[in-house]
Amino acid sequence: MTLAFGTTVTILRAAPGGFDAYGDPIVSVTERTDIDGCGVAPRYSTEPTERGRQGVIIGLSVYAPSGSDIVSTDRLEIDGLTYVVDGEPAEWINPFTGSRPGLEVAARRATG
Repeated sequence: MTLAFGTTVTILRAAPGGFDAYGDPIVSVTERTDIDGCGVAPRYSTEPTERGRQGVIIGLSVYAPSGSDIVSTDRLEIDGLTYVVDGEPAEWINPFTGSRPGLEVAARRATG
């Protein structure tokens, strides 16, 4: 799947921290990986009704090229905003030809 007017989505993945040779903790680093040519579509928007809170949860569907390395623990940066992956990314598989046109990823962001 190639989208001529697609959006660049950046995967934000925390690299494991661990400990150095002296036993001191190593701060984890966020690795950034760009994926060009993604499709992005609105999925849902809800407003939680908790007392004293006015928030909005915004959902997107991201359509990435086949073979993109996105996992459920990643965060995605889209148009300067950070979203969390909502569930497991899934690869589309054409049942007639076996081709794999792309990966669908649900993402969400909460404000307020």
